[in-house]
Amino acid sequence: MDKILSTGSYGICVFSLEVLQDFLKKKRVRTKKLLEKFQKNKDFYLDAQKEGIWIPFAGINSIDYVIKLEGSDVPFDDAWEERMEYDGFNIEIKDSLWISDIGSFYTFQEEEYSGKEGTYKTPYGIMCFYSGTDNSYQTLDGNRLYSSFKYEVPSGKYLLSVKGYARKQALERPNSNFGFFFSLVRVEAFEGYKNPREDTYDFNVAGCGM
Repeated sequence: MDKILSTGSYGICVFSLEVLQDFLKKKRVRTKKLLEKFQKNKDFYLDAQKEGIWIPFAGINSIDYVIKLEGSDVPFDDAWEERMEYDGFNIEIKDSLWISDIGSFYTFQEEEYSGKEGTYKTPYGIMCFYSGTDNSYQTLDGNRLYSSFKYEVPSGKYLLSVKGYARKQALERPNSNFGFFFSLVRVEAFEGYKNPREDTYDFNVAGCGM
């Protein structure tokens, strides 16, 4: 079954929890409002790109996406067409990689990515679940939506690439008509870095090639 990631925050991101924790400790960052920290502190954000800590893919439609990682998921088939591709983003991994709604970094809760299991209710009455392999929530009308997925990946430094796909013939909901395919190439060391926030990048696959 395909992994369907729902984003309500116009972006997704990629990170490895232990690598992120080490980086925050080194930078003496205690705030849980990490998205705001990345947005307002340029040097902090660029250091994260150089060291392969956290990769944001922002400016995308807030809809559901099929998420696939090469070697773990079946590639997109002939019912899909590739609409964009970018590569060369630094990412360091320790044991596992998370692909998540970028909104998880509004107020980042480490325990939801630490392998523990739990549930809680938001002030708005939304039930949230974390299982150690994925995070999800139940909407007020009873639908279960997923906000992040965990992949087991050998520790090391990698260059990450992302391809965006769209169905050739759109299907009705609850089917997702857009998706991202990620792949990793292991490297001994990072040489330079790419900044996914630069204007040269357009990750909005739902708006590409229309």
